[in-house]
Amino acid sequence: MADPGTKHAEHVYRPDIDGLRAIAVGSVVLFHAFPWMVPGGFVGVDVFFVISGFLITTNILGGLTNDTFTIRGFYDRRVRRIFPALAVILASTYALGWVSLFDKEFEQLGKHVAGGAFFVSNLFLWAEAGYFDTASEVKPLVHLWSLGIEEQFYIVWPLLLWGMFRFGRRVGSNVVVSTILLLVASFVLGLLALDSVGGYYSPISRFWELLIGALLASVAFRHGPVHLRIGVQRTHAVASLGMILVIVPMFTLDGNSSFPGWNALPPTLGAALLIASGPQSWWGRHILSRRLMIGIGLISYPLYLWHWPLLVYARIITSDVPSAVVRTGAVVLSVLLAYLTYRLIERPLRFHRRRRTVVAGLVAAVVIIGGVGAFTFQQNGISQRRFNDINIAIDPGEVRDIDLISSFGCGLPFDVEVLFADCRTDVRGSATYALIGDSKATTLIGGFIRTSRDDRYWTILGGTLGLGSAVPLISDEPAHERFQPLIVPAVDTVIADPRIDVVVLQGAVRAMFEYPVETEFTWLPDSPLYDKVESALRETVRRLTDGGKKVVLLVDNPALAAPEDCSERRSTIGFLNALLVTDNPTCSTTRTQFLSDTEKYRSMLDRIASDVGASVSVFDATDVFCDDICDHIVNGVRLYSYTDHPSDDAADLVGRGLNDYLSTL
Repeated sequence: MADPGTKHAEHVYRPDIDGLRAIAVGSVVLFHAFPWMVPGGFVGVDVFFVISGFLITTNILGGLTNDTFTIRGFYDRRVRRIFPALAVILASTYALGWVSLFDKEFEQLGKHVAGGAFFVSNLFLWAEAGYFDTASEVKPLVHLWSLGIEEQFYIVWPLLLWGMFRFGRRVGSNVVVSTILLLVASFVLGLLALDSVGGYYSPISRFWELLIGALLASVAFRHGPVHLRIGVQRTHAVASLGMILVIVPMFTLDGNSSFPGWNALPPTLGAALLIASGPQSWWGRHILSRRLMIGIGLISYPLYLWHWPLLVYARIITSDVPSAVVRTGAVVLSVLLAYLTYRLIERPLRFHRRRRTVVAGLVAAVVIIGGVGAFTFQQNGISQRRFNDINIAIDPGEVRDIDLISSFGCGLPFDVEVLFADCRTDVRGSATYALIGDSKATTLIGGFIRTSRDDRYWTILGGTLGLGSAVPLISDEPAHERFQPLIVPAVDTVIADPRIDVVVLQGAVRAMFEYPVETEFTWLPDSPLYDKVESALRETVRRLTDGGKKVVLLVDNPALAAPEDCSERRSTIGFLNALLVTDNPTCSTTRTQFLSDTEKYRSMLDRIASDVGASVSVFDATDVFCDDICDHIVNGVRLYSYTDHPSDDAADLVGRGLNDYLSTL
């Protein structure tokens, strides 16, 4: 039973909260469409969390106080609120994927449709995160992570509140204290998260944002609305501070900022202050309660759902970042579709008089859509689609039969081996060649093994796992610190193995020169890091040659636009092609340009080899990737898989030349 002094919580429509929703969704949409305008616009999602926590907790506490709350009734209302627009978005996104995505892309979309339908998108995205994960800007349903966290919160929160009312005595104070304890625990756990991706997608690390809104509702339940207790002038000051805390992070944060953590506190606290200040503050009356703001707030949920898939499909079909005109068109279309979804689908179903029938139908619809997504994932993308008849499939980046041609193990101690993404040895026998390198080594090793002679076998000590990779730079430079836990034991291990004669060192230029551009090398001649890189590479080579090994320095391949942007993709809907398909000039470069951009880098490799002597040489596979033009497809072979990584077919071509070369050493 509630405390005698507890104020009954009642849900009263707050137009200013719809206005706050408008600010939140507007910042997110602008961030996704024009990130330079609102570089920290992603904080709008966190504002949504606070609003949701406040409104839902207010409704639950009101129902519990008035003895009208039931668990079934709560979830019935959630279904009628969330499912109508969600079902439309999931079905529409799937349909667009059917006509425009390659098998691996469509397979992943199926998985995300299922994740969205069952509110586990955030967990799927968390599990997918890794070096070879598809970029979020080409995942049409990545934005459903926030819906997953919200619904996971509402699996447990109503039950906790119901339990406190049913079994507690001083309910008002207990709710406030319990909310504070849970909020602090969630925030601290987020700060302590070792996995930054987990800190972003984990519900435990995000619940505190909803609990800020829930705490505000709990305080109002216990003591009455805050704005009625602090006076008019203080209300204006509180609202102004809240608006500053919400707006400033939208322009001071960006995609490289640590988030959520401490950086998420200002926008969430700002949202709470704006809600606490009530509808009669200056901001509430004159800004947030304007008709336009209220209108955008009312369609904010379907607008959030629509805008991202439209921007992503424009990005996918365009094979590049769409023009400002196309992105503007996508935003305008998302607003129109959001309005139609709200007026024609969401409201009629939400307030339909046959509520049980509507709930049952909506649940069935979303479950069926989720099942179709799961089936699509299980079928590896459904190859029978007409899209596959008019497009050449991109290389998925998989090494053919890697588990048949190699086995785990490369001579490293177990506690070190787990740091490596790849530690494998040819199944045919003990290795005589070792490949040490980063993620590109992962894509090359299959071809090296398949094209090697029967008496000359390979092992790999490399790959990229998280930030760690065996880039062949041994030094005490701070920028090279993350390489040392892998490259040093890799070098020591091959030195200690008398059966290994030759060590091939591979290192992506962008990793060695600390320049995260995967699409071109025009920046390379002007890099100020040549002395530092050369010194570290020389030290790696010195240790190997002193250990009696021959060393081959592998020249990096040309950097071009990502394969999915160079596939000459055509959807099966003609007007989409006419509207969006354009040529991407970054999908190829001239051989002359590539050689010019990399001349200083290749001279560095040649200089190291000539200074050390006959035990060190350079292998250049440029002929595999270029004739007069360096392109994604040469002589009918697709040469790239993931970003600038060679495809498995390219690995065969490089491996054939390299193995022939090694036989002459």
